[in-house]
Amino acid sequence: MSNDWFSDLFSDTSIEQGDIIENCHIIIPNEEHYKIIFDNNYNTESLSVIEIDGIVLSQSCDITNDKIDSLIICPIWSLSKFINKGDYYSKTEARESLRQGKYPQYHLLNKFQGDKLAMDYYYVDFHRIYSVPKKFIEAVVKDKSRKRLLPPYREHLSQSFARYFMRVGLPSDIPKDVIANYKK
Repeated sequence: MSNDWFSDLFSDTSIEQGDIIENCHIIIPNEEHYKIIFDNNYNTESLSVIEIDGIVLSQSCDITNDKIDSLIICPIWSLSKFINKGDYYSKTEARESLRQGKYPQYHLLNKFQGDKLAMDYYYVDFHRIYSVPKKFIEAVVKDKSRKRLLPPYREHLSQSFARYFMRVGLPSDIPKDVIANYKK
């Protein structure tokens, strides 16, 4: 089943949308960093480094044609981490809602096995979006095999990502009972 979702890539393959990047280090400015910048006293001690397993969300055509210098990457987490988020998420109905795409901030991926990642279902977390230099990602994946999400699952992920950002919150909505009781 997961064979239909992912392909195996080798180190000499260019990076594209849907590539799973394991062990990717991300530099995060911390609160102290913001103070230092405003004081014009910059140093690297005010930066934090985190390691994520992520998926590339930048469009393949932009990557291949060198139209971007940085790649958009979102972290992926195992379904077991989702279940451990709290009592509600451990319920079957929460997992079914995730599967149905009812949580716009998450996108469920099929099972796969990476170098470090275990055979499990994973979900993409759109809450954390990182812009990482393309050259850095190329160095991370050099001499490593990886997985790539295949069409149409890659396009489905891209659509979920777009839906997450295009949401519009209205100050007031048309009441449900008005439409339910509408008569011509």
